Amino acid sequence: MAKQVEASSLKRGRYVIIDDEPCEVRGTSKSSPGKHGSAKVKIKARGVFDDKDRHITKPGDTMMMSPDIDKKVGQVVSRDGNIAQVMDMDTYETEEMELPDDLDAGEGDEIKYWVIEDRKLVKGLKD
Repeated sequence: MAKQVEASSLKRGRYVIIDDEPCEVRGTSKSSPGKHGSAKVKIKARGVFDDKDRHITKPGDTMMMSPDIDKKVGQVVSRDGNIAQVMDMDTYETEEMELPDDLDAGEGDEIKYWVIEDRKLVKGLKD
């Protein structure tokens, strides 16, 4: 379940939901409050799944959603092109996932993947 965070508390490397897409914060800059307004926060972020850059400006006290990231390990059961059947090493459930083009994982290899908002992102081979 996603949790709320204040826009002014976001730091580089944290995760936030922008335009219904989980994003990694790449940088923030804060403006000081003016005579009749509150401080503003400019947030630069990149989508986790689509690699799109997103830039937004919000009042510093705005509450934003931060997604839960569940980091898991799975084993590749079979592979057909970029689609692999991966068995979760904790629950032994098998699900299909899209593998990155640069990942050379074959049957039996263990991979790291993240579950964010019921979507899966393969991060690489397990160390």
